[in-house]
Amino acid sequence: MKFLNIIRHAKAEQVLAEKKDFLRCLSKRGINDIKNLDNYLLQFNFKKHKIICSTSIRTKKTLSFLKNSLNPDSKIIYSFDLYLATFKKLLNIVESESKNTNMITLIGHNPGLSDLLSYLVGNYDINDMGTSSFVSLTFDKSKKADSYEGSAKIESFIQSKNDSIINL
Repeated sequence: MKFLNIIRHAKAEQVLAEKKDFLRCLSKRGINDIKNLDNYLLQFNFKKHKIICSTSIRTKKTLSFLKNSLNPDSKIIYSFDLYLATFKKLLNIVESESKNTNMITLIGHNPGLSDLLSYLVGNYDINDMGTSSFVSLTFDKSKKADSYEGSAKIESFIQSKNDSIINL
């Protein structure tokens, strides 16, 4: 794997006592933000690749708005293991799925995604990824596969918020 994209789900509805966190849908703002991100990502012209998405409602809805920009012919894997996963669990998933592919896109949740990003780039001062954030990473080929810490470089870090794209 040469490229890893990390996407945090769009903003979700408030947590209600009668509704489990896993079942929360996207808020109106979240839908607007993710549509805006989708339009922005079209310029990247993604090739067919592997997308691994948490099975929560909000991540699946996020992916449904991004399918065209991420390439509708990409292989999609839905995995409950991404739901509220630690960065170590996410790293294990990426490692196991990275064989025979140049690019993986993860769609999931914080704090695991932000922690994974910090670990991979070796910068622990990175702020949390906000909702509707997209990060594209490339990997240093000279680093050994058993040592991912600090092996990635951020190529793009953007967030869609309130009808605008913010380059971070």
